[in-house]
Amino acid sequence: MKLIIFDFDGVLRSMSWEYLYDAYWKLTLAMGKNPDAFFPNIASFKKWFDNDWHKNEMRIMGDEKYVPRPEFNKIFHQHFDANLKMFPWVPETLSHLSKKHILVILSSSTKESVQKALGDLSRYFFHIIGAEEVTKLKPNPEGVFLALKITNTLASEAIMIGDMHVDYHAGKSANVKTGLVKWGFGEWENLVALKPNYLFEKPEDLLSL
Repeated sequence: MKLIIFDFDGVLRSMSWEYLYDAYWKLTLAMGKNPDAFFPNIASFKKWFDNDWHKNEMRIMGDEKYVPRPEFNKIFHQHFDANLKMFPWVPETLSHLSKKHILVILSSSTKESVQKALGDLSRYFFHIIGAEEVTKLKPNPEGVFLALKITNTLASEAIMIGDMHVDYHAGKSANVKTGLVKWGFGEWENLVALKPNYLFEKPEDLLSL
């Protein structure tokens, strides 16, 4: 394997539905809307939420098509990032993997959010692809194709590792190998049913790549 493409939130950085719900609640209020009109509780939020935050923004703001609002993402990450932390095993794992592979991050979060969370660990990555670098977010394979292009890597030499079905479908559509982790955001039984090339039940399983 030449290239490992990592999703970020849920894979290398902790996250939860509670953190996501809280951030969207505060964001919706800040945008002058009533959160109860969209997701009065966390159960309804889970049904409402889409991994493509462009779609979420359109629904909150009542747009028929996507209209970029820089303040939308800025306000979201002000609340969301404050609750998240890098997993403690990440530094050692990245150090090990970077000796054998090219590492890239493909995240639906902004590049600034990812870089701030990584700090000095950014040195292990050839490139960080944030949401602002693609026109379509996962499950669209645009970001995976970009990672292949900037690293001059064939699809057969790469793997996309994530924690949700959108990561799997982005990798599958780009014809790269796919890997899903158990400790992230997705329901494990549903992820297993997708039959990715690799299943990582614990972080140390990543070292086998």
